[in-house]
Amino acid sequence: MNHVQQFHRFFDDSAVFYPCFIPLDRAIGEHLDRRNAPSTRFIGNLILPLASLEEAAQYTGDQVIHVSVVISTDELATLQSTFRELPNIDITSVEIKLVGSALTSTTWLADVASFAAQHRNTFIWVEVPTALVTADTVRELRRIGAGLKYRTGGDRAELFPTPSDLIIVLDRAIKASLPFKLTAGLHRALRYTDATTGRLHFGFLNIAAAVATLRAGKSTVDALAILNSGDAAPLIHALDVSDSWRDSFRSFSTCNVIEPLETLIDLDVLVEEDVHPETLEK
Repeated sequence: MNHVQQFHRFFDDSAVFYPCFIPLDRAIGEHLDRRNAPSTRFIGNLILPLASLEEAAQYTGDQVIHVSVVISTDELATLQSTFRELPNIDITSVEIKLVGSALTSTTWLADVASFAAQHRNTFIWVEVPTALVTADTVRELRRIGAGLKYRTGGDRAELFPTPSDLIIVLDRAIKASLPFKLTAGLHRALRYTDATTGRLHFGFLNIAAAVATLRAGKSTVDALAILNSGDAAPLIHALDVSDSWRDSFRSFSTCNVIEPLETLIDLDVLVEEDVHPETLEK
């Protein structure tokens, strides 16, 4: 199977965030440069924090840049007052992180629903911690028309969910027909242990195959085995058998959009010509 289409717009560009922290002007320049390269078909939105939007507009030149804005529940009103006022910044989605009282109640659902009703052409992702990804919450997000954002890593060990927790979250989202995106810790196609931190990182190909397994009607035990596999062959087979996994797993944020593509080339999931050798040097 040709896997190019399966990874279309799959890698959201979070270059300005941990662990890359690329300066904003350079991040925008590199993101725009890739528009003329074959790799652009794989790259999704540029992810930016709300506070950097005004500065970002200074670096786009005459090109429109498609942005997903990261905000907290406390910043919804701020974004509301400045929405779509910046030149050449097209806010295609908003990624809302629960903070403060939103972590202990569900009142944020009404705020998100109100925002969604006023901005129907902007997709909303809500980053929900593991303990709050309940069956009721995912059903409400689906009803609102939002998607789930889920964290799979970060700069501290506690930000990495267990494999079992991740499978439970994926299963609940799939059963509710709720699309999701993931963020943090996903640098390579196959799971691996970081040599510096000793932390086990999930492989995005493992997760994609686990999603395909669950969507095919198999059990969470089967999906967990796929998630924990270090062998690419059964993962690729799972994607070949069920190519609708992207209906659930829409994208993930990565601060280096080329690194994960290189790991897919290493596994012969993609070929180098799909990405273009010149972009691999950036």
